[in-house]
Amino acid sequence: MSELKRILGPRLNSLLEENKNIKEKFINEKYLANTLTRNICLEYINEERIEISGCRFENVVFRECCLKNVDLVDIIFENCDLSNVDFSNGSIHRIEFNNCKLIGADFSDSSIQDVLFKDTVSRYSNFGYSKVKNVKFQECNMQSSMFLECSFNYVTFNGCDLDNSEFTNTHLKNVDFRGNSISDILLTGRELKDAIVSPMQAVELARLLGVIVK
Repeated sequence: MSELKRILGPRLNSLLEENKNIKEKFINEKYLANTLTRNICLEYINEERIEISGCRFENVVFRECCLKNVDLVDIIFENCDLSNVDFSNGSIHRIEFNNCKLIGADFSDSSIQDVLFKDTVSRYSNFGYSKVKNVKFQECNMQSSMFLECSFNYVTFNGCDLDNSEFTNTHLKNVDFRGNSISDILLTGRELKDAIVSPMQAVELARLLGVIVK
């Protein structure tokens, strides 16, 4: 499947200062920029309105972290575990999540733009009520994720498992589901107007909507 629009990637400096004491910066300064953080575990961070920009995180575990109203821009997360992190009401722009765990991560009520999710395990993630623009999900396990009442603009799924995910009241115009698994997705039916599906997917969707195909 072709990408509908080129995603703007993170803009990072070629040299980043390595810092393992970022928890103190989150708590005391609520700001982190141009930093490389790797091979650590960040636990029990509960801070709102943190700004993080121009950073790279490698092999970092975020455990029991709540980052509501976070401002994330120009960041790469590589091999990180962000399961159950609360990013709700955040501004999330020019980000890459590569080979990360995002199980149960909360992106609800957020502005998400120019973001790549690649090879992530994102089961039970929540994007409800978010504005999602120019975002690509590639080879992601997103079973039972929630896209309730989202605004989609240039959103692509490529090789993703979306089984049991919910798209109620999210208009799916021009979203191409071919090459993805969408068994037992939840929606009313009207969301599918101008969406693109394969013939086999069309039969399954008809069954979900109570249509008998003979």
